[in-house]
Amino acid sequence: MTISTPRHRARGWLLALACAALGTGVAPAHAQALQLKWGHVYEASSIFHQQAELAARKIAEQSEGKIRIEVVPASKLGQEGDYPLMLANDSVQIAYVTAATLAEGYAPLRLGSYPFAFKDLDHVRKYLASPLLGQLMKGYDARSGNHLVASVYYGARQVTSNRPLARPEDFRDLRLHVPDASAYQLFATALDARPVTLPYVGLYDALKKNEVEAQEYPLSTVKAKKLYEVQKYVQLTAHVYDTLGIVIGKAAWARLSAPQQAMVEKVLVDGAKWTNVGVIAGELEDEQFLRGKGMTVSQVNRQPFLERIARRSTPEQLGARPGDWAKLQALAN
Repeated sequence: MTISTPRHRARGWLLALACAALGTGVAPAHAQALQLKWGHVYEASSIFHQQAELAARKIAEQSEGKIRIEVVPASKLGQEGDYPLMLANDSVQIAYVTAATLAEGYAPLRLGSYPFAFKDLDHVRKYLASPLLGQLMKGYDARSGNHLVASVYYGARQVTSNRPLARPEDFRDLRLHVPDASAYQLFATALDARPVTLPYVGLYDALKKNEVEAQEYPLSTVKAKKLYEVQKYVQLTAHVYDTLGIVIGKAAWARLSAPQQAMVEKVLVDGAKWTNVGVIAGELEDEQFLRGKGMTVSQVNRQPFLERIARRSTPEQLGARPGDWAKLQALAN
């Protein structure tokens, strides 16, 4: 067995310098892999964590071990609102971040998170494949310096509560948990609810203690965080068909060679497509699961909610580029 000593390490370092000077292209045997951290707030059981882990394995294989990604779930590296800054300062290199949160740094992305922007799931599919979204992603890159590699369908946001909420009027003064992003806040304030923002990891306890009375996340979150233990009703508002961005920080992206960038991007984009299919299939399963846990799941008439939002705000007031709303609605046809 060879024992590494300071003399051995110095010899290897000098050899590497000599090879570089001579142009031999011989890399030192102890060259280290590029280590990246991928952070997100979702549970390790979620499809998003599974997709990230699968992508990390594929990237390690296809880079022959030169790129290694550690996926860190469940807010262990920070809350979602922390990730844009962490990506910028290179304390995290890859992250899942909702489009609404990314839009806090690039307002035109709020287009897809505006309440009732989408008529149905087919409308969302067309948006995810559209040049319109591609333009918005490039705009985010130019503004932030980070690289928004792919958009993943996160799920339709639904409202859970301990009393029925069938009409906009039922939301008046309701202590409704919403994340700290303008599009989510608009949904609450337009309905005269009282928006409450708190860390994602504290949502269960806040509902249990009645510090908040209701919340709005996709059903996958209701299931993963066991909110069915502290909530009785699900209102299928689908007020936001939400998406997640897979974002790579500027410094991390620059450390990849052009071929590595192309490989990483392809793996992540292909993985996003796989995840979209899984999330769509999972929504129906989650609905049945929550019924089985005793929750009352009800459809609501979305039209009065849509009209209330339209009276209180416009997509352009929230930051959408002029003309983008019409382009988005045209995709539904």
